[in-house]
Amino acid sequence: MIRFEGNCKMALVSLNKLKSNRYVFGLLLAVIATCLYSLKGILVKIMYQQGIDSISVMALRIFFILPIYILIGIMIYTKLTSEQTHSIKSNWYLCCFIGVIGYYLSSFFDLQSLHYISAQLSGLVSFTYPMFVCFINWLLFKETFKKGMWLTLSLSYSGIILLLSYELNLGDTSGVLFGSAYAVGSSLAFACYMVFSKQQISQMPSAMFTSIAMGAASICVFIHFLAEGEWKNIKLTPQVLLLSLTLALACTVAPSFILSKAIDYIGANQVAVMGAFGPVATAVMAVVILSEPFSHYHFSGMALVVLSASWPFLVNLIKTTLNDIKD
Repeated sequence: MIRFEGNCKMALVSLNKLKSNRYVFGLLLAVIATCLYSLKGILVKIMYQQGIDSISVMALRIFFILPIYILIGIMIYTKLTSEQTHSIKSNWYLCCFIGVIGYYLSSFFDLQSLHYISAQLSGLVSFTYPMFVCFINWLLFKETFKKGMWLTLSLSYSGIILLLSYELNLGDTSGVLFGSAYAVGSSLAFACYMVFSKQQISQMPSAMFTSIAMGAASICVFIHFLAEGEWKNIKLTPQVLLLSLTLALACTVAPSFILSKAIDYIGANQVAVMGAFGPVATAVMAVVILSEPFSHYHFSGMALVVLSASWPFLVNLIKTTLNDIKD
């Protein structure tokens, strides 16, 4: 019992040290959020096999998560300062607009892409959003690229291009291109969310912003779902409900709050770069769970992506360790 308590205290001390370094802790949060988001494509593919369409998948997910966001939003709102409350009342419509783009449009395009291409390719193309984030920031806000970011992006997209070329040579070129176009649209919408959410998150708690953004996106999903009329044909089996619940909690609620906190800690550009872990996580799960093919092209591409994503984390972790030793 004493040994167990000692291990718990050591774990808490290590976590507190990690939190004290905002940059390293922010990178870790970004990786966790990325891996959770990556599970989404796998679960969606399984739900498609159960006869559930894209908008129904979105509606089922929202059915479980909307009460959670409403509850969290109310709890946080009661604890806000008068300045934060004024900021929300002045900017709530911007938070809603960002949520509609970042969650509704991004998710819809992403789910549509999975009708035409594999989970690996969809995840791969969707995670081109770091490039969009960096260039949107450069174009609109004149942000400069850090020296190491060019190397990171070059390695990452070399792996992405390698895997994309392999998939294009397999056969259905038009289907791959059509599905990839949806994935690119999802990537661009998500990049806009990351860029424009930073200013709003700086004016209110990140969880409050996320609750407002997801609430607005949820309304759009329900309107779309009712307009399509798919609720008449949906078949709610226990497996579908379980998959929807997992999709809602593990792949939406948890990573949305974690991602907002990561953006608050290290900024959109660095979070976007860490998103390069996404294709790797998706590929591993697609092979293990969906039995999708895996070749040396996939391995080479994954190696480049892992190296690009882990480089800034490893550098800062080494610096932190050396500083702790000196102290």
